[in-house]
Amino acid sequence: MEQQRNNQVGKYIEEVISIKWLVVGVIFYFYGDLLKRKIMHNAQVNGVSINGWDITLQLMNDMYLIVYFVIPLVLYLSINSILSDFDYQNLIRLGTFKRWVYRSLKLFWKRSSPLLFLWAFVSLFMMIGLPHSWSWSQLSKSKLAFNALYELTDFFLTPVSGFGFQLFSLFITLSFLHIGLAILYVLTQNKNFILVICAFFFLGGMAGFKLLPKELAFLSPTTYFSLTKAVNSFNTPILSSIFIIVFGVMCLLLLHILDFNKRRILHTIKPFLPVGIYFILCLLGILSTASSLNSAEATIWDLWVMSFRGSSSEDFAYFPFFFYSIVFFGFIYLVNLFLNEEIESIGYYKIIRFRNINKWFWNWFKKLIIIVVFFILTLTGLTLFIAVCMGMKTNFTLTTVPVPLIEVIYHFGINSFLQIILYIFAVFIVSWKTKEPSYVLILISLFMIVMLPGINAAGIIPVGLNSFSYLNEHSLLYLTSILIFMNILVYAVINYLFKRSLKI
Repeated sequence: MEQQRNNQVGKYIEEVISIKWLVVGVIFYFYGDLLKRKIMHNAQVNGVSINGWDITLQLMNDMYLIVYFVIPLVLYLSINSILSDFDYQNLIRLGTFKRWVYRSLKLFWKRSSPLLFLWAFVSLFMMIGLPHSWSWSQLSKSKLAFNALYELTDFFLTPVSGFGFQLFSLFITLSFLHIGLAILYVLTQNKNFILVICAFFFLGGMAGFKLLPKELAFLSPTTYFSLTKAVNSFNTPILSSIFIIVFGVMCLLLLHILDFNKRRILHTIKPFLPVGIYFILCLLGILSTASSLNSAEATIWDLWVMSFRGSSSEDFAYFPFFFYSIVFFGFIYLVNLFLNEEIESIGYYKIIRFRNINKWFWNWFKKLIIIVVFFILTLTGLTLFIAVCMGMKTNFTLTTVPVPLIEVIYHFGINSFLQIILYIFAVFIVSWKTKEPSYVLILISLFMIVMLPGINAAGIIPVGLNSFSYLNEHSLLYLTSILIFMNILVYAVINYLFKRSLKI
C-alpha cells in the first residue's frame, strides 16, 4: 500500500516537472516580471512605497492573465478529464453517475493542481528583490489608477489573509465549475454541446470583464476568479462567495437526482422550475442593488428601499423598473398558473360541493392571501439578511430617501399587499373570461406600459403604486385610498361576473 502511494507521488512529481508545465511556469514568470517592472515604475513615479505582496496579489488577480490564459487552460483540463474518463466500464465499476462525477473531480485536480501551484509559486517568487512586510504597503492603500488592491485593504487585515482567501476561492470556484460541466455532460452525453458551453463561458468572460458595468459584473464568470474583481463588483468578498456557494449547492443537489431516469428528473424538476428561476432572478436583483451601495455608509433599510424602489411618472430608471416587473409581475404570473388550474378544474362537482361560487372563490383565495403575506415578509427578510451579510449598518434610519422609516414599512407592508391583491383580482377576471393564459401576459404588458414615465402622473391608475418612488409624489393616505377603492370596485366586478356566469 505504501509502495503504491509512493508510486503515485512519484508520477505526480513527474507530471509537475513535465515540459508542458515548465512552459506554463515560464509564461507565468515572464508575465509576472513585466507586471513587476510596471508596478515598480508606477510606484517610483508616484512616490509610494511597495512590498512583495503588491506583485504577488496583483499577479494572482490580473484579469488579462485570468481571462486569456488561466480560464482556457482550466476549461481544456476539465473537458479533457471528463471526456477521457467517461466510458461505460468505469460507470459499471462505480455504479452511479454521482460517484463518477466525484471521480472526475479527483482526476481534474490531479491534472490541474500544477496550474494552481505554479501560479501561486511564481506569484510568491516575484517577491524576491522587493521589501518584505506582513502589512499592506502605501501602494496597496492608495487610490492610484493602476492599484487594484485598494479595496482589499478594507476587508483583510494583512496581505497574506487576502492571498489565502484568493487561493481558497479559486479552489472552490474551479471545483464547482468542473462539477457543473460534468453534470451537463452526464445529462446530454454530447461532446459538441459541452464544447459550445465552454466557448460561451470563455467568450462571456472575455466580453463581461470589459463591457459589463459594475452593477452587472456578477453576470460575468471571470468575476469569481479574481478577488479584486469580486470586491470591486460586490463591494465585499462575502457576496461573491455567496454566489459561488449557491451555484455549488445547486450542483450538489442535482447530483442526488443525477442517477434517476432523465424523464423522471425532468418530471421532478419541471413543477419547481418557474419558482426556481423566479427566486434566482429576485436574488440577483437584490445582490446587484446591494453591490451599487456603499456598505460602510448605507443601512440595511436603504438596501430594502432601493431594491424595491420601482418607478413612477416622475422618477423612472430602467433597472428599478425591470426589477419591479420581475418581482411583482413575476409573482402574479406564478399565481396565474395556480388560477388556471383552479378555473379549469371547476365543474358541477365543485359547484355542488360549495353550493355557491363565491364560497369556491374564497376557499382558494384565502390561501393566496396567506401566500401574499408570506411573500412580502420573505422579500423583506431576504433583503435585510443580505444587507447584514454585506456589513451594512443595522440602525433604524434611512439615508437614501427623505421619508420616515415607519412610513416606508407601512407602505411596503400595507400598500404592497393591497397592490398584489388588486393584481390577482385583475388576472382572475381575465382568466375567468378568456381561459387563455396568453391574455394574462398581455395584461401584464399593459401594466408595464402604464408604469412608463409621464403616463400615471396623478397616481390614479392603480398600477405600481406600491413603488417607493411614489412616496416622493403622493401621500400614504392617498395611495392607500386609491388601492382600497379599486380593490372594492374590481371585487364588485368579479361578483357581477359570477352572477352572469353560465357556470352558476
